[in-house]
Amino acid sequence: MASAVVLLSVAYVVVAALLLNLNLKTSHAPRVKVAAIVVTTCFYMVTWFGFQAMSGWASTQPLPEQFRLLWVSIEERKKEDRNPGYIYYWVRALDAADLPVGPPRAHRVEWSEAAAETAEAAASAIEEGQELNGTLSRNLMTPSEEGDAVSGYAGEKSVTGASDEEVNIRFNRAPPRHLPAKPLPG
Repeated sequence: MASAVVLLSVAYVVVAALLLNLNLKTSHAPRVKVAAIVVTTCFYMVTWFGFQAMSGWASTQPLPEQFRLLWVSIEERKKEDRNPGYIYYWVRALDAADLPVGPPRAHRVEWSEAAAETAEAAASAIEEGQELNGTLSRNLMTPSEEGDAVSGYAGEKSVTGASDEEVNIRFNRAPPRHLPAKPLPG
């Protein structure tokens, strides 16, 4: 991944050098030269923000509907710098058989007290060696009294964009893994 970022940086340096060379050697109007420089600079910024996911930055995209929670990191609110605080979830999506698929992905959710409490409970459960599955629901869920629920719910903004409703994240213990039967010898 680092090589892709280095290669992209080298490519932009080459483009900038070519642009400078063309601007020095051509007889275009100064406003055409300035426009070319501004457009190129804008492309640098667009590319930088577009490729943040390649550099390992947490995604602000919604969490998958069902996922395996690998780890949680909580960055609390700071009133002095008006930082809203964030909760970072490191997850893998689940397939139809509730097995993790694809590479792990970091997701960022805005901090709230309920979300932080749920994330702390989930982190404690992971530290104790439990595997947790997460599920998104657009319905209001209350904390469960069942033994399999690790925590209540944590809020995330609606993924539909239709309203500012909360999307609830619920963590449950993952079902035990079932290994396939070994063939009998002979």
